[in-house]
Amino acid sequence: MTVTTGPPVHGGYVLARPEGSGVLFVRWALPGEVVSVRIVGRKREYAFAEAVEVLSPSPRRVDPPCEVFGECGGCQLQHADYPFQLEMKREILREAFRRIGKMDVAPEIAPPLEPFGYRYRGRLRVDGEAVGFHALLSHRLVAISRCPLMIDAINAVLPGLRGLGRFAKVSVVQVASDGVRASASFPGVPFGAEMVEHLSGRTGGVLSGARFEDRSWGEERITLRLDGMSYSVSPGGFFQANWRMNQSMVRRIGAALGDRGVSAGARLLDLYAGAGNFALPLAARVREVVAVEGEARSFRELRENVRENAPGNVRIVRSSVESFRPEGRFEALVLDPPRAGLSGRALARVREIAAGNVLYVSCDPATLARDVRSLSDRYDLASLEMHDFFPNTHHVEALAVLSAR
Repeated sequence: MTVTTGPPVHGGYVLARPEGSGVLFVRWALPGEVVSVRIVGRKREYAFAEAVEVLSPSPRRVDPPCEVFGECGGCQLQHADYPFQLEMKREILREAFRRIGKMDVAPEIAPPLEPFGYRYRGRLRVDGEAVGFHALLSHRLVAISRCPLMIDAINAVLPGLRGLGRFAKVSVVQVASDGVRASASFPGVPFGAEMVEHLSGRTGGVLSGARFEDRSWGEERITLRLDGMSYSVSPGGFFQANWRMNQSMVRRIGAALGDRGVSAGARLLDLYAGAGNFALPLAARVREVVAVEGEARSFRELRENVRENAPGNVRIVRSSVESFRPEGRFEALVLDPPRAGLSGRALARVREIAAGNVLYVSCDPATLARDVRSLSDRYDLASLEMHDFFPNTHHVEALAVLSAR
């Protein structure tokens, strides 16, 4: 089937509406192209297709630099030049707010950074001698020698991950780096001296530690700089993979607080606080920060980061957002929920908190648009920005700033 493609949609697809064939979500094509496609899946009202030949290419199409692009499931947009990727993601965010949020808003694009060599952590698959990522929509491993999205320190660890099947049943490894050294986590794998010798001998000294199921070897945690502070996390914990873009987001939220008149005498509430990514650097701007985190590992890292940096005005609370009971008034609320967004009880808690300003960081345009609409009886959307944390992939991160009426 030959189709002419339309606008981008979430997931790395573009839309096509061939006559008599319903709606198609087409992968590996760009808006405005004429492509020959193969149907790869059908639903009741739409179908999925892959472009097999580009008959009339977009002027924004480029040659992907990665040799396994199209086979590996990690990237979806390497065939588009980077400025066009940003435009497509902005349009996806705008369409989500138009369709789900019922509001027409033109998102701004935050200043982008480098589209390659940006990931400070990765979750890799291991199968005997091979290391890599799953193929698209499959559990088949696609072997790699390096990943162009990873920083050099993580790529330097890859040779040591090959051949681990000789020592243990390893299927997944999480690797994180501070930019110079790296640490790994092997879920479900017991410590083994031969395995450690193999790892340390084939990573050029870059791998300085690892966490196994029963014990650690070397330095289990890595430490990153965050607005003048030391931010320590483990490879198995969560932190933003694009650390340089994360630092930019932290500065942007600080500036947004100033723009909204949040002064040094204010109280700030950080829900879904993680290991303190926002609570720690924002503490210097306000009188008190209350950081709420429910997940056990993240809360331990939050507690240790607060202790290490000793900001006396950060109070930590171990609680889910739904169960948290706020005390007193907060001038600002920072939200960074998981992809599913805010539950009904979490939305009720946000309303109960009634902060003057809400800064909502999201990794899913649809749930962000849904939640902003749910809060529109109390809050106006002051600004919406697209922050490209994951260039060359379909992921869209955004910052919505809400102002209480």
